[in-house]
Amino acid sequence: MQLDTILFFADGPEQMVELHPLLCRYNTPVHLVVTGKERGLDGMALDEALYASKCLNADNIVVHDLALPVADELAVASMAAQGVIRLAEVLQPQVLIHIRQDKPTYHIMESMVRAEDIMVTIGLPIGDVRHALWIADLPMDALRHWNVVDVDIVVITDRRPHSLSRLLQSTSRAHYLGDSVNLKIHLEQSSDRVTRMLVNGFKWQHGKKTMRHRIKKGGLMPAIVESWYPSSNDNYAVLLEDDIEVSPYFYVWVKYSLLQYRYSQDSREARQFMYGISLYSPRHLELLPQGRRPFDPVAAIGDDYDTRVPYVTQIPCSWGAVYFPEHWREFHGYLTSRMEDLRQDQLLNITVPGSRSERWKKSWKKYFIELVYLRSYVMLYPNFQLFESFSTNHLELGTHVKGGRTNALDQFLVPLMERDTILSQLPENHLPIFADLPVLDLWGQLVTLDGMEEIASNWHKNISACERVTGRFDPQDLLCPFTHHHNGKKVKLGGKKNSGNNEYVQPVEYVKVTATEGADGEDLMDEPWTENEAFLPVPIDVSQMSSPEADHQSEDDELMDVENDIETLNTLYYRLHPEQLHDTLQEDAEER
Repeated sequence: MQLDTILFFADGPEQMVELHPLLCRYNTPVHLVVTGKERGLDGMALDEALYASKCLNADNIVVHDLALPVADELAVASMAAQGVIRLAEVLQPQVLIHIRQDKPTYHIMESMVRAEDIMVTIGLPIGDVRHALWIADLPMDALRHWNVVDVDIVVITDRRPHSLSRLLQSTSRAHYLGDSVNLKIHLEQSSDRVTRMLVNGFKWQHGKKTMRHRIKKGGLMPAIVESWYPSSNDNYAVLLEDDIEVSPYFYVWVKYSLLQYRYSQDSREARQFMYGISLYSPRHLELLPQGRRPFDPVAAIGDDYDTRVPYVTQIPCSWGAVYFPEHWREFHGYLTSRMEDLRQDQLLNITVPGSRSERWKKSWKKYFIELVYLRSYVMLYPNFQLFESFSTNHLELGTHVKGGRTNALDQFLVPLMERDTILSQLPENHLPIFADLPVLDLWGQLVTLDGMEEIASNWHKNISACERVTGRFDPQDLLCPFTHHHNGKKVKLGGKKNSGNNEYVQPVEYVKVTATEGADGEDLMDEPWTENEAFLPVPIDVSQMSSPEADHQSEDDELMDVENDIETLNTLYYRLHPEQLHDTLQEDAEER
């Protein structure tokens, strides 16, 4: 008996047409159950049609015709489910793939098959099957986890309603392959009324929508880090700030990558070292000490790899990315201890040599970079033509950035994948296994995992007194200060004793309130306002509003680095595009 048997179910010609490209992509035997001539799909005629369509897998498709009689929809649905279950008891398939529709056939099939617990069901909506043809390339152990993967979309916003609206609309248009995906929106304390109204009124059709509003301004670091904490090792977060926009196929890329690198039998190494999936394809390296420089992944990975092979790098992406639960929990523990140490004795001396992030003070990425450097963790990045990506950053820096001086900033805006060419661009039309991915370090240099592990192990001896322990997703071995600082001054281990939070009872101030009585003995009250009161404000015209000036006091260091580097970036831009320099100088002269 085959242990990797796949069972397809098609009720009628419409569903068969939808499943046809996926059936034909398999190069192993699959079983197809149809409901019969009375439902418009005869088994014998289908066999002939498969060969006529030049289906490469036609010889390996075994058709089972249930030949259901004419009956009402509920009766047909029940008979179809019973027929599939009886067949499954004989064939013992691992997975059932069928079309997800709001019809009795789908709902009864789902409920009865799941009740029997004999196989995993994958229900794909009409129109989404062609975006999931990679199912045929996944191993069975990955497919069995199809319904286990739990992805949350986490949006962090402040007071940019136009940007937020663009992001929310782009997420609504995405293909979710029939999955339930929850949307979690986190509003900063300073978010304006228009933003709150937008979030309240936004309809999310793909799962639950939840909202949180901070009561105290926290800045971008806590806004990001506290926005999500995994509920299980199968819970993932797509972290999106409000100036991001996503491709209709971002979730397709996410689901395919998760199943390939988290749930395949040969993904043990990937589960330890890969901490996330980027949606964005960077054009610059940001961690070089001399500042940002243009980045070409094709040149970086060299001639030993396919031109369009995805790559993994230590650099965390903050412009649209998925983060994995074990690594995010470890980061939470690490950051908590680092913040507490900075607030108290500052005994820890953790650095990343040669990284520009050492200049940052308020960026969560500074501390994530420390963790990934010491653990040799990597993130998966897309590498499609012309930097085609699943997210882009509109980089709305505020009105203080002069429009004529932002040519280089356009380089941060990458094209979104608007047509599904994922498989056609990947080497051999599928994702490589983890061991075959090129590896880049924080500075965009081609390295190996073993080489990064050796560097991390050696550097660990300089920053922690504890022996290095990996694979447990516990940061404690990184957080052991030495008895002596590098300046030779002896200090106690462990920092100051935490005295806890001091709470004081404030005196209660009583205020006497009196009310004036009218002639009839009732309290005098203000009359309610009416719409024609002259002192009422003019109604807000949202279309005329502009985004507010950026709050630089709570701004992330990484973004401030971008702003401070605008002139440098423009210099590099004009070296590459000298024809643009004349136009810019002419515009400046006209303004004067």
